[in-house]
Amino acid sequence: MRTLLLSFAIVGLLCGCSSKSDYGEARGIVCDATMNTVTIVTDDNDTLSFSTVATDKSGVDGLLLGDTAEITYRGKYEKGMGALKMVSYPQRALLGGDRDEHGCIGSAGYVWSEVSQDCIRVFEKGIRTESVRGDNRSVYIVFSPDSSQVELFFSDGQPNEILERRTLPSGGFAWNVEDDDTKNVRFINGLWTIEQRGEVIYWEDSAAADSSLGDWQERTYEGVLPAADTPGIRYTLTVRNREYSGDGTFVLAMTYLEAENGKDETVTYTGRRFTQRGSADDKDAVVWQLVADDGTVFNFLVSKEGTSLTLLNDKFEKPQSGLNYTLRLVQ
Repeated sequence: MRTLLLSFAIVGLLCGCSSKSDYGEARGIVCDATMNTVTIVTDDNDTLSFSTVATDKSGVDGLLLGDTAEITYRGKYEKGMGALKMVSYPQRALLGGDRDEHGCIGSAGYVWSEVSQDCIRVFEKGIRTESVRGDNRSVYIVFSPDSSQVELFFSDGQPNEILERRTLPSGGFAWNVEDDDTKNVRFINGLWTIEQRGEVIYWEDSAAADSSLGDWQERTYEGVLPAADTPGIRYTLTVRNREYSGDGTFVLAMTYLEAENGKDETVTYTGRRFTQRGSADDKDAVVWQLVADDGTVFNFLVSKEGTSLTLLNDKFEKPQSGLNYTLRLVQ
C-alpha cells in the first residue's frame, strides 16, 4: 500500500541552506488534473491539491485520472501550494488486467457475446427491455450480424439464452426455440417485446424507441472518489439517451483500487437514468438519479455546463467532508 510521507521544515539556525527535512513527499491516485493543478487521494484518504505551474514534469508522460502520482514539495503542506517535482505511473488495471477467458475487459463493461463472436458492451449493442412487473429487472436483446439469432442478457444473473429466427404464418419474424417454455422475441406496435407462454414479460421503453426525441447520444464521466479501505474507487459512468429526452440508460463501473491483495476489483451496474429538478440546497439544480437493475440508487448533481457530476447522498445533499466526489466528462 502506498503511504503518505510528510516531512516538516526544520529551520537552520546557522545558515539559510535547505536540508532534506525541508521537503515533503506525497503519493496517491490522481482524482483531478488540469493544465496547472493536480489533486490526489492518498492511502489515508487525504485529498491533496497542488499547483503545477512551475513543477518539474520530466517524470510525467501524460497524466490521466486513476494514475499514481508522486509529488515533492517544500515546507508544510498547504492546499494549492506549488509542487517542485511530479512523477507519474500509469494506472494498472483498466485496460487489460481483468480480461476474461475470451479477452473481454470487465472493468470497461465488455462481455462475450456468442452470437456476435466478439466482446461487446450490451449497453451499446443491445436493445434494452424492462420487466412489465416494474421490478427493475431488464433483458438486453443482441442480434447476430445476419439477424438469424438473438442472444438474451439478463440483469438478474440468469444464463444467456440464444433464440433462432423463424418466419410467422401471418408474416414477419419471431425468435425462439422449439420448446413449450420458450421465450419469443417479437417487434410489436413499434416496440421490441419478449413473451413467454403467450404473455409479454419484457418490453422496450417507448421513449427509447421514439426517434422523434432525437438521435442517441452518449457521454462518459470518470473520476477517482474516496473510499474507506482502499486508495479510492475509480468511477466510469456512461449515460445514453435520446437527444431531447431527460431519461435514458447507464452503465457504471466502480473499480476498487487495490481492494484484495493489492489487486483492483470492479463492480458493474446497469439501469435507468432519470432527470430530476432540485437538490437539498438548490431548487433549480439538475440531478441525475441512476436506478440500477438490482435496486441500487446513485444521485449525481449535474454542473450547469454538463461537464461534471457530483455524487450526492440519498437526501440529495453534497458531501460535507471536503473530499473530492466529482466525476468529469471525458467524452
